[in-house]
Amino acid sequence: MTIKDVNLKDLKVIIKLESLIFKINAFKEDLIKKLIKENLLFLKLEKNGIKKQLIGFVITIKDRKDRANIINFLIDPKHQHKGYGSILLNRTIQKIKEFNNIRSIVLNVQVNNLAAINLYKKFNFQIMQKIENYYQSKEDAFLMEMMFI
Repeated sequence: MTIKDVNLKDLKVIIKLESLIFKINAFKEDLIKKLIKENLLFLKLEKNGIKKQLIGFVITIKDRKDRANIINFLIDPKHQHKGYGSILLNRTIQKIKEFNNIRSIVLNVQVNNLAAINLYKKFNFQIMQKIENYYQSKEDAFLMEMMFI
């Protein structure tokens, strides 16, 4: 496994995965292009082999001077439940901690996405509130937060 910064060459694969996973709630191409250029972290997880295969990514922005916001996190369905999400989330948290002024990380997750919720809880994220009709699909989300000591 390799974790690296995303670049514009990754755009097609990212859009394909984004649409596959999030369907109606997927980020549009223009937004993803903008986020590749302007982000706190935009990391990709690649599976090593004859040809590297992008199997997941995470997009993090700074939404306050002391807080990072994971606005997108996904692993290709063919590679889920194999520990790759934990690898990518762990690296993301470690990199965010390198920014001395950031004190917490927040994210939103669909209330019915138990696998993701359990992953985030494993890394000490706590559910802070439920937000009704958060997604374009009108599904509810949990706002989860991890505080740094």
